[in-house]
Amino acid sequence: MKMNEALWVGLRTAAGVCSLFVSLHGIYGIYGLDFRVDTLVSTTYVVLPIASFFIFLFVKAPKLEVSLHTIVAMGYLTTFSMLNWRTCAELGYCESVASTVLETLKIKPVLAAFGVIVFSIAASFADARRSKTADHTSSK
Repeated sequence: MKMNEALWVGLRTAAGVCSLFVSLHGIYGIYGLDFRVDTLVSTTYVVLPIASFFIFLFVKAPKLEVSLHTIVAMGYLTTFSMLNWRTCAELGYCESVASTVLETLKIKPVLAAFGVIVFSIAASFADARRSKTADHTSSK
């Protein structure tokens, strides 16, 4: 296995582990969430992260995969922030919407959702370099 191939496999593995973590957190979120208060937000909060691993497994076009993971990450950040805002507003410790979003961005499942995007983009670049190298060596 050449260095470019090993890099691609490592980046794809990191993306897969992050997307699995996000999906498992989405499944875990089903149990602790009250769906009666904000049904649409709560459902989106659960469905988006669960979709992450399935996108990783079944979407083979790199640009489409990155686009879908970006939708998942941005939607997950948005719905998670909305739920966090609801909680801190009820308890009276909210400072601002921006601070709530920034604090939500520090939570591990949200970071993992954005990590999937970063690792997928890096794997796309590594794959492009790998295929250029393969084309270059096969033409000799």
